[in-house]
Amino acid sequence: MERSILIHFDNATGEVRVEAEGFEGLSCLSATQPFEEALGVVNESDRIFKDESAPQLRTTQSSQTRLRQ
Repeated sequence: MERSILIHFDNATGEVRVEAEGFEGLSCLSATQPFEEALGVVNESDRIFKDESAPQLRTTQSSQTRLRQ
């Protein structure tokens, strides 16, 4: 599958969103990080993970992460 980084601009609100397609696991994070930093859109609490990242997301006994989809 082809891998792509998509950058979405909302002209009405000025919101910028970076999206990764075709990546396996959490490799999308290292691919999108330079774009997010350059555009100033790094906000960990707003990050949304797709189903492809599920195999690498882990829950431990001491902490749990809830992802919005």
